Amino acid sequence: MSQLKNVEARILQCLQNKFLARYVSLPNQNKIWTVTVSPELRDRTPLVMVHGFGGGVGLWILNMDSLSARRTLHTFDLLGFGRSSRPAFPRDPEGAEDEFVTSIETWRETMGIPSMILLGHSLGGFLATSYSIKYPDRVKHLILVDPWGFPLRPTDPSQIRAPPTWVKAVASVLGRSNPLAVLRRGRGREVTLPLLSFCAPRLWQPVGVSAWSPLLDPIPAAHPAPVARRGQDQSLQPSPQWQASSCPSQTPRLHHLVAVSKPWPSLVQRFRPDFKRKFADFFDDDTISEYIYHCNAQNPSGETAFKTMMESFGWARRPMLERIHLIQKEMPITMIYGANTWIDTSTGKKVKLQRPDSYVRDMEIEGASHHVYADQPHIFNAVVEEICDSVD
Repeated sequence: MSQLKNVEARILQCLQNKFLARYVSLPNQNKIWTVTVSPELRDRTPLVMVHGFGGGVGLWILNMDSLSARRTLHTFDLLGFGRSSRPAFPRDPEGAEDEFVTSIETWRETMGIPSMILLGHSLGGFLATSYSIKYPDRVKHLILVDPWGFPLRPTDPSQIRAPPTWVKAVASVLGRSNPLAVLRRGRGREVTLPLLSFCAPRLWQPVGVSAWSPLLDPIPAAHPAPVARRGQDQSLQPSPQWQASSCPSQTPRLHHLVAVSKPWPSLVQRFRPDFKRKFADFFDDDTISEYIYHCNAQNPSGETAFKTMMESFGWARRPMLERIHLIQKEMPITMIYGANTWIDTSTGKKVKLQRPDSYVRDMEIEGASHHVYADQPHIFNAVVEEICDSVD
């Protein structure tokens, strides 16, 4: 945990606005690691951002300053992830989901936040929606960024593309362990991460999820143009698109079993080099790779809870489309997708159909995949700022 603390400190040093980073203690003795930016701006509704599976507060570094320019921004490590407490979760899907949601509400109460603009990415979007169903009076606008866990699993097997035999074999192995178990193997031992980095996108893409983010998303075969650095033109025009992130365009990385001879963070960089490119505006070293590794090298508490909530091949056991109608019709919802994402973007239209008398906006950001906030941060920030300004 000390290594995670150190690498996160390097990330947060990039912030220009005033910020507070501390543990928020909950009544049940759990602690939620929290970063608050621009705490002095108290005249507007604060924005609360919830990260996705395997992530943490540090991955919002491209967004924090911009989104806290006119209002307070809160972000925190979900219970079971990052630097937050890692308790044992209930073993049933509903119980695990409720544990996450209850921890968010208890955190809000402890923080003294009367209401908020709630934004969630991927798994965070799923949990933010669940929270909004249970505590609607606390949310002024729900922003879902490439949310996981919405589609229903088709009852007709013909609607699900059958994976190759070798993928089924890998899936059977993964079924006996947590999604990121390979990161916690001892150094110097042979691991299947190269195999996993090759097959995981193909395993999950047919069902429109990216349960493995941020470690095992598909990697674009083409390198994007360099991003604008501080002081350069940072217009809202997207950088040239990567090649479409479908399976055939991914760079194969199947090299059988590989003996680990480097420190484990180097493996993250080796198999997710795109993350270094995404954050090149701030870091030209392996800071982000180290951060992702250390976020996921701890006790897999939240990871185990996620596995409990997940059905085979990545479907949510309790799909959110079956429950989205339970959100009060007065609550506005904006769904933001990357134009190149492998998430099922038709979910936004389905949500509109289920909420005909409510405000539901769905949109796609060109040049972005699943990690919209990092792929096109300037456009993403402008969109979120516009939403926030519409609140107050």
